[in-house]
Amino acid sequence: MASGEQIKGRELFLRQQSNNNKNGPSIICDGIQTPENFGSILRVADATGCQNICLLDSELDLTNKKLSKLARSTDQHLNIQHLTLRQFTEQRHQFKQLCALEITTQSTSLFETNISSCDGIVIGHESQGIRASLLNCCDSAIHLPMYGINGSMNVSHALSVFLYEWRRQQ
Repeated sequence: MASGEQIKGRELFLRQQSNNNKNGPSIICDGIQTPENFGSILRVADATGCQNICLLDSELDLTNKKLSKLARSTDQHLNIQHLTLRQFTEQRHQFKQLCALEITTQSTSLFETNISSCDGIVIGHESQGIRASLLNCCDSAIHLPMYGINGSMNVSHALSVFLYEWRRQQ
């Protein structure tokens, strides 16, 4: 069989444990509202070795059993904190390269930008994007080129593309 056989169980677990590079960028979520999106964000954070997630001005209930199920329990293994925008801006200095995943007048294509030094990625509200005051705290803005008729992508999917490109550039 040219493509091999699917790996499951203990063999899959051992393979995943050998990929213990947990230095992925922190994920800053500006106003994420839906448990479905946040569950997907947690899963991709875990899959790409991101340990720190910051929820800005969010009312998401992290004790929601639906969220834990959507996240496949990754919420129990990640450092998730709730902050206000003001608290975050006071801690902004902790990031050497804070990138916004947003389409702006100055954003550059993900595939034409070196993002390997990005240690924090900001994603925005499902319909409103990243607030201007937070966008102004970022060192750069990165967008995904869109080839269809739709002008944007689901925030958790866009984050997935960004994080795997970040890993590839490492």
